[in-house]
Amino acid sequence: MLQTTDTVTVLPIKSNRLDKNHLNGLRSPGLLGKWPLIGLMMILLGGSLFGVLAVGVQTHGSLIQTDAQIVNSLHDVALQSAPFIQGVMIFGFYLGEHAIVAIGAVLVVYFLYKRFWPELAMVLIAWGGEGAIWVVLSQYFSRPRPIFDISVWRQMSSPGFPSGHSFSAVLCFGLLAYLLVPKMSSPFWKAVGIVAAVLIILFIGFSRIFIGDHYLTDVLAGYGLGIAWAGLVYTSIELISRRNMAREEA
Repeated sequence: MLQTTDTVTVLPIKSNRLDKNHLNGLRSPGLLGKWPLIGLMMILLGGSLFGVLAVGVQTHGSLIQTDAQIVNSLHDVALQSAPFIQGVMIFGFYLGEHAIVAIGAVLVVYFLYKRFWPELAMVLIAWGGEGAIWVVLSQYFSRPRPIFDISVWRQMSSPGFPSGHSFSAVLCFGLLAYLLVPKMSSPFWKAVGIVAAVLIILFIGFSRIFIGDHYLTDVLAGYGLGIAWAGLVYTSIELISRRNMAREEA
């Protein structure tokens, strides 16, 4: 008597959460919510950097003299640079302001359309808060910008400490890297994405010094604020989102 056995093929079942993360579009990877210590370190390190620079500016310490030497040296280089180089550096102004506003607007429309509320909150709170913080701090410190007999581009009259361009660059391109890099399958392209974001942020800050709109401490203070504010906003929103998801699943 012959016996037959039925063969059952078991197909691997992928995680619904993983599939959802890849198919739903530009969503936060949730790393800051999972490891809030990263956000805390961003707040402490960025806040400390800004605090040290703010004290140096307020007390007119040795940083002021170093600031003047750096900006004067770069200004001499800028005046002797080719028009193309000057144009590239002037472009840093528009990249750090107009382009960031445009990117923010695109992200807001996209997140509204997709109903990605945590990501929408990240953009609205981070961008809006940055503007308010910059206005308050720049008026409080009221630090004059560098003044030259011959300017590379133009002379700005608004207070220069901290640099709003550097502040917003960290928030914008840091968030883009945070959203996009985890979705890249290749380690090589992940590295490229991270390096590109860092280089853009550094370029914006350097261009502001090169064309004579800011001192080095203005730019570094903007970076410090950007790191601290990004850590606070993005981590808090992800923690709240995780808590709300846990309640819905309970």
